[in-house]
Amino acid sequence: MKNNASIALAAALTTALTAVPAISHNTFTAMTVPAGYIQDLEMRITHGCKDSPVNSVRIKIPEGVTRVSVNVVRDWKVETKMRKLPKPVPGEGGVMITETVDEIMWSAPKSVIPASGRYEGFRFRAHLPNTPGAMLFFKTINGCEKGDDPYVDLPKTPLPAVGATDFGQKLIDFMSATSGPAPFLILEKPAKLQYPWGNAKPSPRDAGAR
Repeated sequence: MKNNASIALAAALTTALTAVPAISHNTFTAMTVPAGYIQDLEMRITHGCKDSPVNSVRIKIPEGVTRVSVNVVRDWKVETKMRKLPKPVPGEGGVMITETVDEIMWSAPKSVIPASGRYEGFRFRAHLPNTPGAMLFFKTINGCEKGDDPYVDLPKTPLPAVGATDFGQKLIDFMSATSGPAPFLILEKPAKLQYPWGNAKPSPRDAGAR
């Protein structure tokens, strides 16, 4: 059962997204996800650069997101660019992680994404920060046969989704102010632990390490 905060967030998000035409651009299939979870994510690319089809996609992984792995695809060449973490964190099996994925790049497809009328999903898995109410922005660039289509714009001020009664309006204002809003995820407080083992409350170390 969803709590009042989750219901209010869903209502604000629905109002904002139905009010903004820009939502037809790059978006995640689910925009609210449980904070602290290891989550399967899918970015949908819905059109090309005007009349030019898409032949590459780049996604920038934001700070705080770790343990990224990319879904196997046989129609695209997939590459990742890594970045060093400020300090090592424990990963699966207690192995210390010193770097994480910084960018995912899909290129050289067997067939391009048409300029319109078709979409394709680009999937990856990641461990999300345990920060309910935060928004994560994934800067994305669609490369086309002619030109590119960047979705890299960020809000000028933070948009906390929890505790702000005007969140929906602020999201509308941001999405309306630019033709290239970066795709985002909103972290919400999970109703239960992702896995049926471990402590009732994840430790701060575990919350940032998975």
